Amino acid sequence: MRELKAEKIRDMTEDEIENRIREVHEEIFNLRFRNAMRQLQNPVLIRERRRDIARMHTILAEHRTGVRKLSGHSGGAPHGETRETASAAKVSAAASAKPAKPAKAAKESKQEPAERKKAPKEAKKAAKESKK
Repeated sequence: MRELKAEKIRDMTEDEIENRIREVHEEIFNLRFRNAMRQLQNPVLIRERRRDIARMHTILAEHRTGVRKLSGHSGGAPHGETRETASAAKVSAAASAKPAKPAKAAKESKQEPAERKKAPKEAKKAAKESKK
């Protein structure tokens, strides 16, 4: 059974998680050594420890990017808030704060593809002339 569940990891601080990652790395080393010597009863433990490390790295990354904070840290997003809900709130706030762009910019963007089509043709003509 899995020893480290996500909620238990989120109850730790950043330093505790990093220390636990180091400990589990050492444990994996020992498990692999014992497995090579055919003294390991359950080789699935290696896979479980690797997944524990991945889980801890994921939770640390979530905390550092602000997707979901650890329980030991105050402020930021609550447990239930995800990146999507946080970004949706930011987008709605930004949309109400920014004025709309003028229509002139839209007309200029429509003219650009025609200019892009002419540029390669002109470059080919210049290349042919330089070869002569």
